[in-house]
Amino acid sequence: MISALIGSVIMSAVTVAMLIAVDVTDKALLKVGKTPLTSQERQILIDAGFNLIEIENLNEEIKLLKFNE
Repeated sequence: MISALIGSVIMSAVTVAMLIAVDVTDKALLKVGKTPLTSQERQILIDAGFNLIEIENLNEEIKLLKFNE
């Protein structure tokens, strides 16, 4: 009887931990790819032949990306 109660408590704790992990992962995935270009990324684009206007346009496109649709 006590072992069944302890098992139920453990099962409930694991379920709550799993739900929290899924929530944290979901929130992290919503932010993926939304950061502006770093200075190193900008330099790579300049070295590749992009001008500053094109880089700013790319940065704006990154801000507008929607991953969950």
